Amino acid sequence: MRILDKYLLKEFALPLVYCFDAFVMLWIVQDLLANLNEFIQYHARLGQVLHYYLIVLPQAFVLILPMSLLLAVLFCLSTMGKHNELIAVRASGVSVARMALPLLAVGALASLIVFGVNEKFVPKARVNSDALMNELHGKGTRGVLDNFFFSDTAQHLSWYARRFNPREKWLENVEVHEQKADSTPVLDVYAERAVWTNKVWQFSEADVYDDRQTPPAMVHVAETNFPGLNSEPPNRLELEGQQPDDMTSGELRGYIRTLRASGRTGHLPLYLTTLHYRYAFPLTCFIVMWIGIPLAMRVSRSGPMMSIGIALVLVLTFYFLSHITLAIGEGGRIPAVIAAWLTNVTFFGVGAYLLFRIQ
Repeated sequence: MRILDKYLLKEFALPLVYCFDAFVMLWIVQDLLANLNEFIQYHARLGQVLHYYLIVLPQAFVLILPMSLLLAVLFCLSTMGKHNELIAVRASGVSVARMALPLLAVGALASLIVFGVNEKFVPKARVNSDALMNELHGKGTRGVLDNFFFSDTAQHLSWYARRFNPREKWLENVEVHEQKADSTPVLDVYAERAVWTNKVWQFSEADVYDDRQTPPAMVHVAETNFPGLNSEPPNRLELEGQQPDDMTSGELRGYIRTLRASGRTGHLPLYLTTLHYRYAFPLTCFIVMWIGIPLAMRVSRSGPMMSIGIALVLVLTFYFLSHITLAIGEGGRIPAVIAAWLTNVTFFGVGAYLLFRIQ
């Protein structure tokens, strides 16, 4: 059976490469047309443009690969069916399940690759690309967050900084406001700079307003620190400035624990749905192979053009249902695990039915 497996993979590989390359080129052309005016206006160098696309390409990769796999398997098997090769294989006693095995293995391998890319590169792609564009516009430095704000409702603390560098662990033009549960002011700190040193926020040139005294007192100090503020290290503040899609799965799990511990459950469905979808989405590669194989065999005599039309309908339906269920899950209307996995389970069931019918 190794000869058949090699032949199937060879016939599948060529349309996969063509489809993937075509989708990538279309995506780059579309994105380049959208950003061309900015690149020209701000005199972007070729190296900066290439760097930008190296940053954002992983986002395109995880979206393009499932579509390419589906189109390639439909094109491959429908072409083989049109040339009566599938009939010859089945007449020799090879079952549909055995014939599909190498293609399903490709789908499983692609799912692992997409999970790795989606976990390693995609979460920071939007942040890094925005930072590169801001640097190109002269509006900031890469890695520095402008106009950072975070409100910790559990500790009754609000942080604001004109500039925040999580890697170098400093804040510029920083304000920290501490309040009681009834919003009564407790402590207000206005400092030119705060640096995280030895697990302590060290404030420089700070004006401190202590509302616990009567009347409230104001003191200017060249350098000071406040033990009550050291529960917010730079890595925690950095997470607070990120959207769920910008976090890795490990960061999402840690942040979900923080939300539960602090009682801030209002945004919990959003982060839980994003976490579950981080695991559900890569399996799209396997699902499209699972459902594409029996579909291609059913329309094999109609040729590859029918396969292209079916692929487009399937892709649109899959992503449409995914967006609907995710939106409902993020709003807390249905459990996060159902919102993330419902589309995959539905299409897996459809694929299983089609495989049963084609046997």
